[in-house]
Formats: sequence, structure tokens, C-alpha cells
Amino acid sequence: MANIFDSKREHFLLKDERFLYPEFVPERLPFRDEEIGELVFCLKPASQGQKPTNLFIHGKPGTGKTVTAKFVLNELTEFSDRVKCLYINCFQTNTRHAILIKVTNFLGYPVPERGFASEEVFLRFAAILKTKKIVPILVLDEAEQLLKDEEAKKLLYDLSRLGEQQKLFTGLVFISNDNFFLSNLDDRVRSSLQASTIAFEQYTSAELKEVLNERAKYAFNSNALEADVVALCAAHAAKSGGDARVAIDVLLKAARLAEKENAKQVQVKHVRAAFMQEKPVKIEITSNFSGPEQAVMDFLKEEEVESGELYANLEKKFAERTLRQALSSLEEKKLITTKKVIKGRGFTRIISKVKK
Repeated sequence: MANIFDSKREHFLLKDERFLYPEFVPERLPFRDEEIGELVFCLKPASQGQKPTNLFIHGKPGTGKTVTAKFVLNELTEFSDRVKCLYINCFQTNTRHAILIKVTNFLGYPVPERGFASEEVFLRFAAILKTKKIVPILVLDEAEQLLKDEEAKKLLYDLSRLGEQQKLFTGLVFISNDNFFLSNLDDRVRSSLQASTIAFEQYTSAELKEVLNERAKYAFNSNALEADVVALCAAHAAKSGGDARVAIDVLLKAARLAEKENAKQVQVKHVRAAFMQEKPVKIEITSNFSGPEQAVMDFLKEEEVESGELYANLEKKFAERTLRQALSSLEEKKLITTKKVIKGRGFTRIISKVKK
């Protein structure tokens, strides 16, 4: 009796689908030369045992922030044995204690998850770092998660002061969709970090097409793609906010559907079928809101409010200019609507949540 996973296929379209995985780091990153150059400039001192510049990388989802950082850090560790790089996703590891344990283990000093206080782990981390002739660079992705924990904020301060207090160098790279991340840090932490900022802009449809072509070159066998497939995937992702991950994921789904049918090529019909497989994206994810955006959404609840009332209630936390930026961002995300109305001798704006 044949195994249910056995299948007979005449046409093999995918040569190596790993090139279409979100975690894959390609050897070439189109349209990110400027950002790569800035990362290299800031981190190169670590290769000489000197203090690198801390970095804050921000931009909308799918703009290549994480893959670009990983690409540069891979190159850096190949270039110099004086650097060790650790990537931490702060959705999964977001407390001072957990991060310290991960970093200390990474440096070769195993620490159990229980049995040690955070202060003791920090001291062990500093002690082991003194014995190493390396500069560790910590990449903290989804860094906005650290703002939810006061102890995590303290860790950032401690790490940023290591050079001043103990002559130990570390590099910190923060990655976030929240471009207000640094401004939401305590003044002392922000001052100690002295982080340079790199903004990643959205990909255009033409740029997404080039990104896909670069990956498809290695992922597919020759002549596996119908002429308009890549362009359609790119256009779809461009409408979804220029998210390269959306484009790459749709192409992979379309390829799998084509192979399931034993088709000779991935066709436009397979791409359209892949669109149908996509789950509706619920944009209202609080972890991807900036602090001001979250405050606005919490204040609105389900009611309509006047802009003056919103500013009056939130002015103790945020400047009016910051709130205006948050409102513009939320309206762009189609989470709120604003309507200009006459009030007295002037005008006001009525703000309301978009009903799902």
C-alpha cells in the first residue's frame, strides 16, 4: 500500500523553495545599498575592538529591516573574529532576565533560567565579557515590546552604560515598526544610547518585482514562471503597503498550487488562487502601534470625539504635534476616519474608529 504522502509528478517547478522563506537571507538585497552602507559605517568599529554606534532601524512591515540587518551582521562576522552577533526577537524574549540569560549563554557561560536574580546574571554577563576579546552586537527585533516592561528599559540603560562604567563595549541594534520607539524611552536611556536612526521606505511595485526576480532566479527551475506572474505578485504586495514578505509568500503559495496540479508553469490563475488563501489581516495589532497611536485608539474606544477633546485628554503624555502625527498614521492605516466640521466661528475634526 502506497504512503499517502507519495505523489507522482511530471513537472517540478521549484528548485529550492527555501529562497522564498521569510527568514532566508539572500546574497544580494536590491534597493538597500544606502541602508547597508550606513549599517556598515556604524558597526565597523566593532571589528577593530572599538565601540560601534548603536542603531535604531524603523519602517513599515516588509521593508527589509530584519533581512538587511542580518545580511550586514553575517558579513561583519565573516570579516572579523572580534565580533559576535546575537539576534533576539522581543516578541519571544522581552524581559530583562530572559534577555540577560540569552546573552550570557551566547557568550559561552551557561546560566539556568531559574535560580539567579537578574542583577546576578548581569554581573556574570559583564564578568564573562571582560574575559573575551570580542564586541557583542545584540539585535533586538520588535523592540517596541521592551517598552512594556520597566525592567527591560533598565536593561537598555545598563547595556548602554557598560562602556562608560566598565570599559566594555557592546553594540545595540533596535528594529521596530514603531518610528516613535526612541522618543518613548526614558531621557536617560535615550541619552546613553546615542543611537543613529535608519529609516526603511516602502518598496514600490517595480522594486518588489526586482526583489521577487532575484529570489525566483534561485528558487525555480528555468521557464517555471508564466510571464506576468512576478509582476502580479509585486502589484498585489504594493497595494498591501509595499510589503515584500506578502509578495514572496504569494509567489510560494502559487508555486505550491501549480505543483499540486502538476502544471507545467506557475500561472496567473495560481497567483489569483493564492490571493484567496490569504487570511484577512487584522491591522489593529497593538504591538505594532506607537505609544501615541495606542493612546489614541484606547481613548477613542467606539465613540466619536472631537480633536480638541482628544488633545486635551492626552496633552499631559504627548505634544499636540505628536498626536497629529499619530492621527495621520492611523488614518493612513484605515483604522480611523476624520471629518472636518464647522464649530462656532471655526472648525474642528470629528475622529472615529473604522468599524470592522
